[in-house]
Amino acid sequence: MATDLIPRVKGVRDFYPEAWALQKWLRETCIRLGAGFGYQEYEGPVMEYLDLYLGKTSEEIVGRQTFRLSGRDEKPLVLRPELTPTLARMVAQQEDRLVFPLRWQSYGRFYRYERPQRGRGRSFFQWNIDLLGSDTLHADVEIITIACELLRTLGLSPDQVTVRLNDRQGLESHLIRTLGLPSDRIRPLFAIVDRIDRMPFEKFSGGLEELGLDTAQIDGLVDVLESKDPVFSPRLERVCRLLEMNDVSEYVEPDPKIVRGFDYYTGVVFEAWAKGSLRRALFGGGRYDNLTLQVGGRKPVPGVGFAVGDMAITELLTESDLLGHLSAPIAELLVTVFSEDTAEHAAAYARLARSHGLTVELGLKPGQRLDRQLKYAHRKGIPFVTIIGPDEIRSKTVKLKSLATGEQTELPADNVGKLAERIRNTRKR
Repeated sequence: MATDLIPRVKGVRDFYPEAWALQKWLRETCIRLGAGFGYQEYEGPVMEYLDLYLGKTSEEIVGRQTFRLSGRDEKPLVLRPELTPTLARMVAQQEDRLVFPLRWQSYGRFYRYERPQRGRGRSFFQWNIDLLGSDTLHADVEIITIACELLRTLGLSPDQVTVRLNDRQGLESHLIRTLGLPSDRIRPLFAIVDRIDRMPFEKFSGGLEELGLDTAQIDGLVDVLESKDPVFSPRLERVCRLLEMNDVSEYVEPDPKIVRGFDYYTGVVFEAWAKGSLRRALFGGGRYDNLTLQVGGRKPVPGVGFAVGDMAITELLTESDLLGHLSAPIAELLVTVFSEDTAEHAAAYARLARSHGLTVELGLKPGQRLDRQLKYAHRKGIPFVTIIGPDEIRSKTVKLKSLATGEQTELPADNVGKLAERIRNTRKR
């Protein structure tokens, strides 16, 4: 009796070998870039207590986008939607033993319960890179420079992506001073500004009215957000100047609408925005100087960093035809098995070939017709096969066959190094 196929969970992906090759390439590209700036890899747990996120990240994530679990100790757990609170907890737990400034990076899987769409899913991979222990603007500049260098490394030009940046603290001071906004309105105000590109103006202004802003204040805020001179702090001005010295200013554009939706940001923030049909934020980050205190640390540890999800950036790379062809690794050699009597010889030769650094598959059906074994290797993309039959065993030789050219060469069975050299020379060509 046939069983109905169980579907994949909504919003998650299967990674067949070719798709996993792309994921590995993206991970290696990010980690290699971070390592070039001195960032060490680390990792945190996939599950955290819900308390770690309450009041420290956005209300939207905590309230509507977390996957919640029930632990046996009855304290609510979540599958991690982001990594920064975990990083702060880890640093706070060993703040007296760590050597600052820390340069850490991680590439792992995250979960958010949101509506699946192009460039967004419920399970995704994310590169996190953070610099902790320095409150200088040079730390801000280093992190933003790495973000721009990632785009450059991936082949994305300033015509395709813009890194928009702002200083939350500078903008907050400007709004309080020029519009007379009370300081306790800034946090909910920024939550509305963060969604300005995703809502009609009527809804935007209606949200501001609910906060108690009058018409003059709303008009003044709009003027600020659309300013032709959008730098509202000396720090941001210096950051922009240093980014120019770092040769990445072509990617950068000050934008007062960039405030980031997470509650823990305290200073310079930024987002990379795609300009093509995707037209959305690819990734973002910024400065957070109080988060370790919020998770129980004894002293403030200033931090700045950003995170890149794999889905949106992959969509843009695909749209821009920048991925090329990434294939999953395949074996270089198939050792065919002539018969049950020769199976042990074939297995021993496969082991010997692996000891010389080759990737080797061994035939699993002794007695299967040779043409079927060759056909399997051809379909799989394995470039070479060896044939070890009774004649080869008696003469202590193997036959090496190239499936690309059909050329067949007889080699001494005890000189696997020569066979490995032939295969590697073909690989180089």
